[in-house]
Amino acid sequence: MLNASDHPDGELVKEVHAYFGLCMYYAQVFETGLINALTALETAASQRPLRQTFDSFYSKHEALTFGNLLNALVRHKFFPPDLLERAKALKADRDHLAHRFFRDHDLDALTVGGCYAMIEELERRRQAFVALDRQVTELEDKAFVGIGFDAGRLREETGKIMDQMLEEARALYSSTWSEVSRKV
Repeated sequence: MLNASDHPDGELVKEVHAYFGLCMYYAQVFETGLINALTALETAASQRPLRQTFDSFYSKHEALTFGNLLNALVRHKFFPPDLLERAKALKADRDHLAHRFFRDHDLDALTVGGCYAMIEELERRRQAFVALDRQVTELEDKAFVGIGFDAGRLREETGKIMDQMLEEARALYSSTWSEVSRKV
């Protein structure tokens, strides 16, 4: 029987790191949605709303820090103020994850109970990123309409491309994976 103060086994430690990776992934998905929306808004407002203009803005916005990205979005007055406030709170969560999470939980990582507490915290944060990203996606879709994109069609086409890439990866790596798993 496990005790909360027991030292965690390797599987539990891996699970903590997997939750951390998943949480950071969704933080980046959220941030990319903000980049997409800002890029669509600035492309629509430009003199030349062309693909090259979009690509140029995208590169510029991708280089912004999260805080500067939020400041740029505020200037457009496109996102509701409450959504921007929640985005700022999630920025603080993202910053904590990126810079201090494991340092702040150094002692928690040494016990089973601490590892489970870390997992619960990471899952709460992941859910917050996902929930706000859903709202950003709705606004992102509206921003893309301004440059002539149909978001539903874009997602459909992107889904097809992703399915094709996954199929190609499976074909390419399935024999390699079989060889690796036989050796292990």
